[in-house]
Amino acid sequence: MSRPLALAVLLAALAAAGCGSEGSEIDAAAEFDRFPVYWLGESFEGHDLESIDGLDETSAEVRLVYGECDQSDGGSCLPPLQLEISPLCSHLLEYSENEIWREREIRGAPLGSHDTAPVLFTQRVAVKVVRGQGSNRDSPLRALDVLHSLNEVEPFVGAHAPIPPPPEGVLEGDVPCTG
Repeated sequence: MSRPLALAVLLAALAAAGCGSEGSEIDAAAEFDRFPVYWLGESFEGHDLESIDGLDETSAEVRLVYGECDQSDGGSCLPPLQLEISPLCSHLLEYSENEIWREREIRGAPLGSHDTAPVLFTQRVAVKVVRGQGSNRDSPLRALDVLHSLNEVEPFVGAHAPIPPPPEGVLEGDVPCTG
């Protein structure tokens, strides 16, 4: 099945399931064309996709929020899982400073760490997975293992398929980041 046809089938299924405003956010994300947006599907480990933020022309990142958190104690909380997707060059120095990415990878792409959250460096974007209330410490790595394309911006990545890494030398600082 072609990617456009597969996306159309997915969007039709979501609409038929009655996803309401969530469905319109998924539609908007599927049409987003500034950089690749990756997701975990409608839900991940029992946590539904609650929102997709940053789809306007001025946002520096797209954030997908999975699950809700309990604010009954009056404090603030982080939802179970958030994907923060930004163009590779926008946080490159900050995200690549911890050089653990030289030793780790997931699905062919280097895996770094920033503020204790894993950061996957792909050909065009960095995907930071922030975990919060209601998730366990291995959830971010399991999420990266099933990450796949939501929109049609290249490179298109299927679930469990290899993820194209950044161009050689970019993370090391030997080659300028241009995307």
